[in-house]
Amino acid sequence: MAKIENLLWGDRDDPRRELAELFPGEGEAVTVRARAWARGVIAEAGVAASDELRVIRTLRDAEPRLSLKPARYLAAQLNV
Repeated sequence: MAKIENLLWGDRDDPRRELAELFPGEGEAVTVRARAWARGVIAEAGVAASDELRVIRTLRDAEPRLSLKPARYLAAQLNV
């Protein structure tokens, strides 16, 4: 269940913090490694980077520990 503060004021957690736990490293290396992993996952699945909902689902299926906010962050990064 979501924390009451998150429900009232919104979730202000930085998605890069969770990515740093899943893809250990320092600074920008975390995001670069996470994007590279995500590109490989969606390429293998045959999902277009522009289809953000399918990208999010594909990433979360590939890595069950990945929560929604970091998955959305990665999907947006791939669609740039």
